[in-house]
Amino acid sequence: MKHLARFFLLVFAAAMFWGLAGCASSNYQKGIRHYKPDDVAAAVRELKPLAEQGNAEAQFNLGSLYYQGWGVPQDYKEAVKWLRKAADQGHVFSQTTLGTVYAEGVQGVVEKDYPQALMWFIFAAARGDMEALEFRDSLATRMTPSQITEAQKLAREFRPQDAHTKSLQEFRALAAQGDAAAQFKVGLIYYKGQGVQPDYLEALNWFKKAALQGHPLAQYNVGYMNEKGEGTPQDYVEAAKHYRQAAERGNQLAQYNLGYMYEKGQGVLPDEVQALMWYNLAAIQGETKARAARDRVTVWMTSAQIAESQRLAREFKIVGK
Repeated sequence: MKHLARFFLLVFAAAMFWGLAGCASSNYQKGIRHYKPDDVAAAVRELKPLAEQGNAEAQFNLGSLYYQGWGVPQDYKEAVKWLRKAADQGHVFSQTTLGTVYAEGVQGVVEKDYPQALMWFIFAAARGDMEALEFRDSLATRMTPSQITEAQKLAREFRPQDAHTKSLQEFRALAAQGDAAAQFKVGLIYYKGQGVQPDYLEALNWFKKAALQGHPLAQYNVGYMNEKGEGTPQDYVEAAKHYRQAAERGNQLAQYNLGYMYEKGQGVLPDEVQALMWYNLAAIQGETKARAARDRVTVWMTSAQIAESQRLAREFKIVGK
């Protein structure tokens, strides 16, 4: 499929967006850094969770990699699935790519379908993609008047199922069965208001269910919502408790926030040794705010306190590992 090459060369060039609670945006950046011939598998590992959570850019990237078989087994059906998810959200490259897929077909996966192809080119061209505009006009010259009419009808009647609404339905079913990852994702959808009205109370309830099962991002989010008073009265003690749970499972943001609470005495007794220990652990994982905080608190700490913090950090063991 000759036209797809242009878009696959752009796999990781498009702008990054949609920061998720926890560390989603940093994961996306990791995926981009991993995009080199000997490291594509690592990029897939970083991007797939984001794609599953509804990130259109990650869905496009993942679909492209499945189409090429880079870092994953080549799977045209899986590629089209992810491209369609992104296209439904208005992702221009995905819409143009899907148009090309339907214009040329993929044996055993997608039947050649000119009206469907033209529909996607119409959408992408309307959003300013010049290549889609060229494809639209070129394809129209090969189509019958009835096919063009059908494409126009499809475009008028197109009602994409919101990716988040679909995800919510799928995740709620799993969440009801006690799946912690699904419970976290349902909470995230309600927190961000993705396909539903934002509902902090509902989000917090789902995050708590996942947190009780040891889900570190859910534990972090429960801590964050208690600290900020989202969906619950502000409660630093509860915040510190849940930050600790996530921090003990290696979550670097929770480690930084817990260090800050020890430094300021929020929800816990002030303890510079504990503060520095958690800052050190977060800094080791690359948390830039923790590095600055670590340098700040050591200014007024004694050598013995610093040594004790370093010892505690060295002896720290992630819960569950």
